Amino acid sequence: FSADDPSRARLYIPASTNAEVSGCVTCEIKASGYSARYIFGNGFGLGLASSKATVTGSPAEIGSDYSYDSGPMIDIGYTFGSDFTFTVGYGVGSSPTTDVKTSEILKLEGKSAANFFLGLGYSFGIYEVLLALRSVSTTYDVTLGGTPISQVDSTWATTDIGIGFTF
Repeated sequence: FSADDPSRARLYIPASTNAEVSGCVTCEIKASGYSARYIFGNGFGLGLASSKATVTGSPAEIGSDYSYDSGPMIDIGYTFGSDFTFTVGYGVGSSPTTDVKTSEILKLEGKSAANFFLGLGYSFGIYEVLLALRSVSTTYDVTLGGTPISQVDSTWATTDIGIGFTF
């Protein structure tokens, strides 16, 4: 069930985003970022991913547009198959950021980020066409004067497209 000996290099970008902002009917969310992955001949893979969800259309009381950025995430995965492949993986990061406007003493500080993905691929000779579903989550500490008082989570999902090379 493992990848049939060829090594693979893959690059994905988000094609669509699925997320919502609680209590904001005018808000729109669009994700950007990338995922780069190397898969060894035995099917195991290592990668680096980053995803940023930008929120636009916020009401005046919330302020301007803002974003949540996962920062770099290291992931591991496993790929099944040869010409037609199925990949599953999980990644973690420790430096999410946000530009959400808060008061001088109330701040959001990045705590952790994670992503889970399922992907399909089809080989045409040395090239692969790729499709993946990715779920990204970030966690922030809400601090008051530097002391953590609560936690805020943000989550979004993307459908990624990509290209791969086998060698």
